[in-house]
Amino acid sequence: MKNFLILFSISLLAGCVSNKSVQTVQVGDNDKSCAGLRAELSQLGAKFEDAKDESGVTGKNVGLAIVFWPGIIVNEVRSNKNEDSVDSRIAHLTNIYNSKCSGEDADSKSQTLKEKLLELKGMLNEGLITEQEYTFAKKKALENN
Repeated sequence: MKNFLILFSISLLAGCVSNKSVQTVQVGDNDKSCAGLRAELSQLGAKFEDAKDESGVTGKNVGLAIVFWPGIIVNEVRSNKNEDSVDSRIAHLTNIYNSKCSGEDADSKSQTLKEKLLELKGMLNEGLITEQEYTFAKKKALENN
C-alpha cells in the first residue's frame, strides 16, 4: 500500500504543468538592440505556443481526469498563468521595440533591403518563385526603399 501511495504521488506530480512563467520586466531590457529585441520576441512567440499547447485536452489532463480530476483545474490555472506571463513580456518588449526601433536610421533600412533581396534570391534559387516573380518583387523592394 505504501508503494502504491508513493507511485500515485509521483504520477500526480509528473502530470502537472510545470511553472514556465516569465518575468515581465528584466534587467537590461532597455539596453537591448533592435535585433536582440526581435530575436527575443521571436523566441517568446514559440514559448507562448508551448504554454498554449499545455491547456485544454492534453495527455496530462486526460491522465489526471482518470486519476485525480481536481488536478485538471491546477493544470489549467498554471497553463493560463504561463500564457499570461509570456504575453505580458511580449507586450513589454514590443513597447520598447516600437519606441526604440520604429525610426531606425538609413543604415538599418538598407540592411533590411539587403536581407529582403537575399531572401528573394534564395527563394528563386530554391524554385519557390519564378524569374518573373523575382524580378517584380526585387523592383518593388527597391522602389519602396
